Amino acid sequence: MAIQLGENPWILILLSLIEILFVIIPAFVSSKIEKKSFKSLLNEMGFKKNEDIFLKVIAGLSFGIIFFFAGDLIIIVFYILIENLYGAGFVQAGSQGAITTTPIQPNLIQFSVLIILQIIIIGPCEEAFFRAFLIKKFSYKIKRSYSILISSTLFAFYHVPPFLVPITTIITFFNYYFIFGIILALIFIYFNYSIIPVAIAHSIFNILILI
Repeated sequence: MAIQLGENPWILILLSLIEILFVIIPAFVSSKIEKKSFKSLLNEMGFKKNEDIFLKVIAGLSFGIIFFFAGDLIIIVFYILIENLYGAGFVQAGSQGAITTTPIQPNLIQFSVLIILQIIIIGPCEEAFFRAFLIKKFSYKIKRSYSILISSTLFAFYHVPPFLVPITTIITFFNYYFIFGIILALIFIYFNYSIIPVAIAHSIFNILILI
């Protein structure tokens, strides 16, 4: 049975607020280990003044819309591949075990808050951690391509967490999130390690799904 986090929209809102820990905890721990200020770590994670802000915003909006329309195609492709490998029952079981975050019958206030949180919390915080923090930190020790693979793998496992969802769900959806992680990482690097386009793209994608 699917884990429906949106059954109570207020719980979904609370869980969304908790994602700010994606920024606070890594920045705090790194500031202690590296003997840097907390503010400098936030800057490294992308929370700083950016140049070419207009171009980055437009790029983020465009990519978010593209992701929304391309997402269904990507998931269908993987459904077909996995169905051919493991059978239709496997895909059905994987879908039934997924974690869903679609709010059920939210009122206008709840829906508005969820939209706002996508913009100011979900998109920026997840991108600051999975892209800015992980890719930069791993790139100090290993090749950048490996850091992209690691961050995208962790991004995928965050959305299909082991021990919370069955193996059928992990196999069915892992590559879907992994590919989006790779694409977001490439956009992040292309725009000179700025989280603005990827945070906006991430937020717009989620908002369009909610709508």
